[in-house]
Amino acid sequence: MHHETRTGKTLAEEAAIITKSNVSGRYALYNGIVYTPWEKFYGGLIVNGTIIEQVFRGNIPEAFTGESIKKLNCHDALIIPGLVDLHLHGAKGFDFTVASTEEIVQAINYHASHGGTTTLLPTLVSAPLEQIKKAVTRIRKARLKLDGPCLSGVHIEGPFLNPRYKGAHIEAYLKNPAPAIIEDIISSMGDILNMVTLSPELPHALAAITRLTDNGIIAAAGHSGATFEKTEEAISYGLKHVVHTFSAMRRFHHRSPGILGAALTLDNLSTEIIADGVHTHRAAVKLLFQVKPPAKVILVTDALAVCGLPDQICQLGDKKIISQGGKAFLEDGTLAGSILTMNRALAGAFNMSGLSLERILPAATINPARLLGISNYTGSLERGKKADITIINKSFEVLLTIAQGKPLLTALN
Repeated sequence: MHHETRTGKTLAEEAAIITKSNVSGRYALYNGIVYTPWEKFYGGLIVNGTIIEQVFRGNIPEAFTGESIKKLNCHDALIIPGLVDLHLHGAKGFDFTVASTEEIVQAINYHASHGGTTTLLPTLVSAPLEQIKKAVTRIRKARLKLDGPCLSGVHIEGPFLNPRYKGAHIEAYLKNPAPAIIEDIISSMGDILNMVTLSPELPHALAAITRLTDNGIIAAAGHSGATFEKTEEAISYGLKHVVHTFSAMRRFHHRSPGILGAALTLDNLSTEIIADGVHTHRAAVKLLFQVKPPAKVILVTDALAVCGLPDQICQLGDKKIISQGGKAFLEDGTLAGSILTMNRALAGAFNMSGLSLERILPAATINPARLLGISNYTGSLERGKKADITIINKSFEVLLTIAQGKPLLTALN
């Protein structure tokens, strides 16, 4: 197969020309290594407006070689589906729980342009219900201002968490998922609420899982001391997902495997992993990929407001977060979220697991899209799907993010 050498304009220059000349037009990405994400081949894509018109192997098909279609030479870079992040709290100094509408947009655009994330779920930490509602209102407004990246919905991580496993959450805000509170949440934000993380062992939690599930909201377990049996019971009520597996949950014991044992062995639970080498040892990352069905592992960033900034102090809801030496923690030393972007999460999983990129990539693309119920139009590079595409080099640096056909040029600055 003939691979074109690096000549002429850079990827940045070609993308800028496409953007300035005709954003909603037709263009070809070619001379790249395409990951669909399941298979890998030399080739490219034809983008028409917001949609993938064609995925091709080899050189550009003759029908598209004329001057009428603009062409973007990827110079052997990796063309992968736009990344999907279910769990992130902010970036560039902005925390989604307290950020303004404009700050939310800036944080999302950073994750899109620098992290390759084209679909995401802004995640709110435990807070008073009125504060959560106000944050959701600002997120709704931010959704309308985004140009390209898709804000799929909101993820509320808490306040229905076990205080013993609270992690960086403020204990005073934690509460049981009483029916009246759950009904209030569903009625006030059900249109945009995609996921609620709760501890299945709390009073009223099983009923809450059923009500959320009945309303199309993903019930996820986290910050939990649940037993294996309680987790199994919660699945029968609709529990689907476990957040940041290994972190802030009951430890595994061979006679009492707990929620961690359930997450690892029950195939109907999907499981998140923060592959930063801080939250999880490389052996834990490798273990999760080895024991779970390939479609049930999901990479997330759990990124905090300090993501994208040099070492400094930021907010996580009402708490101060200190970022230092690649870690983010509270003033008392408690490990908080991460400073990851999705491309770095992908790199971490790849390097720590020892698996191929084709084996890892679904965890950052089609697997989270399936959980969200949006895999019919994003999460993989297929004809007719949204043109959500990320181009990375072999060091996992983002060269270009294309969200709904629109190249996001800030990644190239």
